[in-house]
Amino acid sequence: MPCYLLALLLGTFLGVRAQTIHQRPFARVQLVGSLLSLECTVQGASSPYLYWYRQSLGGAPQLLFSSLSVTQIVPETPHNFTASRSQDGQFILSSKKLLLSDSGFYLCAWSLTLSGWGETSQLQVLRQSLEERGLCIEL
Repeated sequence: MPCYLLALLLGTFLGVRAQTIHQRPFARVQLVGSLLSLECTVQGASSPYLYWYRQSLGGAPQLLFSSLSVTQIVPETPHNFTASRSQDGQFILSSKKLLLSDSGFYLCAWSLTLSGWGETSQLQVLRQSLEERGLCIEL
């Protein structure tokens, strides 16, 4: 019996499920001072470790928050962000007042151990609205 078929059969009988991560929204353009909420959802994993990273343009990824469980969220370098985890596989990054320096890429990562990766969202914070600048973009 080929190895891949054996692995498939064992996975089916042992209840192995596919694990996925979803991060919303994918991209966002917002004004300075506005609210922000980025949602990360992991499916198919029980009690995953969850992480929020931020990468500014030209910089290295910086860990903002880590969470080993629903009740344990550790702020690493939160700046003006907060994180919440109301469900096992859900991790929300929020800001009540965005700064221009908050522009960058935000990465939600998960793992069953202390390492792993996930998906990213791009955030651009503007001083004034696109309409005030005479610009219009569609995402």
